[in-house]
Amino acid sequence: MVVPIEDIQRIVDGYLRQEASAAMVLMELIQRTEDPEAVAQALPGLHGDAAKLAELARHLAAHREGCDTIVRMIRQRLDSPELARDAEEGIERARKLFDASVAQSEESSVALYSLGSPELLAAATDEVIGVLDDWGVLGVERDALEIGCGIGRLMAPLCARVRSVVGTDVSPGMIAAATRRLAGFSNARVVLTSGQDLSAFGSASMDLVYSVDTFPYLVLGGPALVERHFREVRRVLRPGGDFVLFNYAYGLPRDEADREVRALAQGADLEIVRADESPFRIWNGIGWLLRRG
Repeated sequence: MVVPIEDIQRIVDGYLRQEASAAMVLMELIQRTEDPEAVAQALPGLHGDAAKLAELARHLAAHREGCDTIVRMIRQRLDSPELARDAEEGIERARKLFDASVAQSEESSVALYSLGSPELLAAATDEVIGVLDDWGVLGVERDALEIGCGIGRLMAPLCARVRSVVGTDVSPGMIAAATRRLAGFSNARVVLTSGQDLSAFGSASMDLVYSVDTFPYLVLGGPALVERHFREVRRVLRPGGDFVLFNYAYGLPRDEADREVRALAQGADLEIVRADESPFRIWNGIGWLLRRG
């Protein structure tokens, strides 16, 4: 896919201005061009700090194999930004996407910006855990639930920080990977669900519900599915329990996403504690912290 050099420059400028990490910029470049070699050839001719451009080129070279895998994943054309006809179609699309993705790269299937690197994914995961800790939602007396756990990459480090953690996913492939990765943890389990609700869990059974890059796929399933999940989160939370949401929707203006989350929180009777924050260095995720009164 031929991309104008001006577009490549615009994307790279985010890295040069220190507004985006090398990983996020390379992910966007690969998504736009579907050609890591074209990106490698374009970088030396761009305007800006030569040392930083060379650093970005080295980062690309170090993760070339992972970038090639990402291109193959993209070319399957399973990740549609279009709103589904209904919740069932949206959930089925997500199931097919993640089953296919995890079969090619476990790391990239849960974070494309990891570029297929276990080390980069671990660093990004540490950042998420650090923010959860900073936000005061962890504790060894707390029971946690992750909506859309993927390969269980967040659950493993949380096992030492909470009493128990349960992960849900609609993808059998993701559940299989998470089951394998969490085999040594007695306080973690994963559940294959329909994706329609949280009916597998009792009312007031959790102290923490969190979701990392999952709600964008619920949003594609339609507003009824999203509203139902907010109500379900409130139902399963104990009084004083927390709901952490990292990334609500893709392609939505930031202020509009914040308005929607606030309206959903109000509709589900959840208090807004933190909103519209960008607490990460590697990832560009946007976070909200809601609480059941």
